[in-house]
Amino acid sequence: MKRCFVVMGYGVRPDLLSGKKINLDKVYREIIKPVVEDCGYECIRGDEVLDSGLIDESMYYGILESDLVVADISTLNPNAIYELGVRHGVRRFRTIIMMESKDQFFFDLNHSRTIKYIYHRKKTAFDAEADRVRAQLKGVIENIEPKEQVDSPLYKFVNDLQEPQRAEPDNNKIKTSKPIFERIKEATVLKKKEFYKDAYALYEALSNDIPSDPYFRQQMALCTYKQEEHSLEMLDKAYGILEPMADTIDPETNGMIGAIFKRRFDITNSQEDIDKAIISYKRAYSVYADNYTGENYAFCLLLKTTICADEDEKEELKVLSRHTYREVFESYKDFAEDEVNTEYEVWVLASLAACSKAINKNDAYERYEELFLSKSNSMMKSSYKQQMDQLVELLGR
Repeated sequence: MKRCFVVMGYGVRPDLLSGKKINLDKVYREIIKPVVEDCGYECIRGDEVLDSGLIDESMYYGILESDLVVADISTLNPNAIYELGVRHGVRRFRTIIMMESKDQFFFDLNHSRTIKYIYHRKKTAFDAEADRVRAQLKGVIENIEPKEQVDSPLYKFVNDLQEPQRAEPDNNKIKTSKPIFERIKEATVLKKKEFYKDAYALYEALSNDIPSDPYFRQQMALCTYKQEEHSLEMLDKAYGILEPMADTIDPETNGMIGAIFKRRFDITNSQEDIDKAIISYKRAYSVYADNYTGENYAFCLLLKTTICADEDEKEELKVLSRHTYREVFESYKDFAEDEVNTEYEVWVLASLAACSKAINKNDAYERYEELFLSKSNSMMKSSYKQQMDQLVELLGR
């Protein structure tokens, strides 16, 4: 059977240009994979590679040997862009590029086969766009083989270049490791069940296999401090995991660092800890106007008022906090129930409940809280209740 190798990120990833969080797994499962298989190809995404820990090697074989490559570079994922470049370097034909409509190339690929789509959180809008993109992708795939039009810019402009060839592959390798996507799913299930030590071990192995992806270190840090919620030792270990990435503008990493120092402040009541939490959350919220970092930035401003002796500064912190809560609420207030398809979107409901409470929109608060509680797991409920109890106390001061 012909094989298609799919180059793209995975999970829910922030897209800084479009201002969205894109569920790349959903794009893969509901758009790319069904079309590719309907066109008669075996469809393999990079994280589905099955090999004995030789992930990079398997990925390069997939890029080199596959009859077709579909590269979705939405969120401008550097790994996906690099892998697309490798494909263009080794094959002159049969490469298709996909991307979210607001992403822009840093280089000229406009002459290449590119499918742009608009990512929607709302299910009805996503389904309508998915129908359009599936039809377009199918048309491109069906047209790509008979014409053999050069789509690699390298081979287009250096037309006497020959594609590289390699020796016969070694078929004697024992394939024992699970595909990456299965390992991620297993770790996620363990985390949701609050088996944090077991989840940590899986994320650590994934991080060792794919050290370039910060997601796994973020999850290692989360699983570390979740093992003992009120332990300075575990919080320090968690920060130690993220410290090599502390200078990044990545909102996910900064949000995690903010969470660590917020929890340290709960124990130490130290201004240094709350200031570090505020700086990290503010940096994340400034780069990417996300509900989670915005809500927590506002919450930490209120927390700082509990140790602030200057009344003017205290009032300024309260005003800035309320402004941020309102800003987050206004950005997400039209969030519809049919948008809640992922864990991230369930957390949006929690943020909307907290923001509604902070700005005295009690009807909205009750509606969002009820919806959040109906869709959240035990870990999410516990985390929400703990912060909401604190928020109510802070608002009453």
